[in-house]
Formats: sequence, C-alpha cells, structure tokens
Amino acid sequence: MSAVKLAEIAALGALAGAPEGASAPALIDALGAAGVSAEDALAAVEALLLRGCAAVEGAAFVLTPAGGSELLAVYGEIERALDPSPTTEGMEECPSVPWLTTVQTHWLDAVSLNYSVDPAELAAILPEPLEPEVFHGRAWVQVLASRLREMRPQGMPSLFGVNFHQVSYRAAVRYRGRAGHVRRGGYFVRSQTDNAVMRAVGNALVEFKFHEFGAARISLARSGARVLCTVDPEVGGASVRAMLEERGPHALPRDSLWKSPDEMQRALVECYDAFGVDPGRYVYVLTIDRAPWNARFAAVRECSVPWMTDDGPFTDARLDSALIIPEPCAYRWRPLRREPV
Repeated sequence: MSAVKLAEIAALGALAGAPEGASAPALIDALGAAGVSAEDALAAVEALLLRGCAAVEGAAFVLTPAGGSELLAVYGEIERALDPSPTTEGMEECPSVPWLTTVQTHWLDAVSLNYSVDPAELAAILPEPLEPEVFHGRAWVQVLASRLREMRPQGMPSLFGVNFHQVSYRAAVRYRGRAGHVRRGGYFVRSQTDNAVMRAVGNALVEFKFHEFGAARISLARSGARVLCTVDPEVGGASVRAMLEERGPHALPRDSLWKSPDEMQRALVECYDAFGVDPGRYVYVLTIDRAPWNARFAAVRECSVPWMTDDGPFTDARLDSALIIPEPCAYRWRPLRREPV
C-alpha cells in the first residue's frame, strides 16, 4: 500500500473524528501527528475530493457518506485480516437455537494443566479429519478447570446468568479444509460440570456434541498465591486434585519442552476455535472471542489426574507445565459454523 493510500486512510479517520469539519491547517496538523508529511496529506485530500469521499463546506473539509463507507470498508478489511478464525469458502452458520448457542460469560479462578502425550495415542481417539498438533515431537492435552460466572445469551441481563464449574480435557488439533486451508483449534476429548442444566444443554446440542458431559463436584479454592483444584466425579467420571502456587508470567519450568513462554502462548493459549465432528459430513467450528488470559505459570505442589496418567488412553502422558488465570476473563461465543468434510 502506497504512502498516499495510507495517507488517505489517515485523512478519512481524521475527518471522521471532526464532525463539524476540519480546516486545511488543522487537517495537516492532525495527519502530521500521525506521521503523514504535508505533501502526502495534500495529495490524500485531493484524491478524496476527486472520489467524492470528502467535500468542502465553507472553509472546512468534511467527510461525505461515500467517505464514511470507504472508511468502514477499510476497517472491515483490517478486522478480517486480524480475525484468528475467518470464515472460509463453504462455511455456513448453523445455530440450532440461536439464543442458546451464542452466549457470554466470565472465566474466574481458571487453571490449565498442560500434558504432552504420544501423538499416535491422541490420534487414535480423534475423529477424522482432526489430527494432533505436534510440538517438540509431542501432542498436547490441556486439563482446563474454571468457574464460569453469569453465562447467558448475549444481550440478556446478568441477573439471568448461570454460575457453575466446568472441567474440559482439550486436545490441540488441526484439520485441512476442502479449500486447502489449515484450521487449528481444540477438541474436547471429555468434559465435566457441576450444573445439571448446563450438562443437559451440552448433551442436547447434537450438532456440537463432542461426547457425553460428565457430572462431578468441582471446586477451585484460592488462598494467597495457592490454588487448589478438586474434581470428585460421579460413577465412571474422572477425578482431579491439583495444588498449584502462582509464580509469574515468565516462570516457565526448567524441564518444560517449550523454549519460551511466548512459544507456548502461541501454541496452547492463542487458541480460539473448538471443533465438533459429524463423521463423514461436517466439522463444526465454535469460535470464542475472549479477553487475554494474562496467565501465570504455577509451581505444581501436588497433581493427580488419573485419566491422563493411569486410567485413560495414554501410556506416556507427562505434565509439562501448569497455568493459573488469576483475573476474570470475558468470553463470548460467535454463532456456530460448519463446513463439509
């Protein structure tokens, strides 16, 4: 994009911020503060006038409706370029109950136990076309426990929200779509919650049903820097007991496979899609727009997750690291999408 084109975008933004219009000196000063030279500013304004995106009213330049539309189009291009989960050719929205499947909530007191596993063992429990994402020769499953506050359909007052705990075993996966694009995200190999209504809702949404949600008593208790997570399941469920002590955002364990906190952040934390699969037909994509986790590494004082290490499908699961998300984190679901396998 040329300097003049960038200057035109800057001029559109400056005019949008001046509803009453801007004089030539004021506009040049505003663009100069944004790093646009006076020469480029004059050329940008001339181009906008020629296209009808700006007009002269008295001694001031003003934004026209055409200019407003052009500015919104640029904003849309930027938004799409930054979207971690863009809609690709062949995808379609498919909410079965729109008011139920587009919700908002806050995560509170969340923890993540990050396990590395044998890629072949994880691949054996994934539905096609999903495959494990492999980093440093290992596949990855996060045991995520969180307290969710005031989950409710978007636009509904928080008074009507539901508070509950949930534990999800999220595998880092990817798949290649029909158009050749690779989409990465998470697949929940199992989940538990302590709320019967939320469990029933999750199990009723057939198009996004990964598995049968289990029932358990779940607790996340914090005292100072320490967090105790316990999961006591009903018959056939998976238990968890972990005592973690918060360290800091850069306190990556010395024996971790990750080379840096940023590397792990990109691979396991910057993950916004969750997948469901209707075998042979569709991959369902649920995208979460959320605030940053602002996670802290934690020292593991005690940890027992038998489904990962003893009773489940893995023979060589290793606890690599643990995270505490100490601040409330806003979550919002986008409308559910799907694309043909």
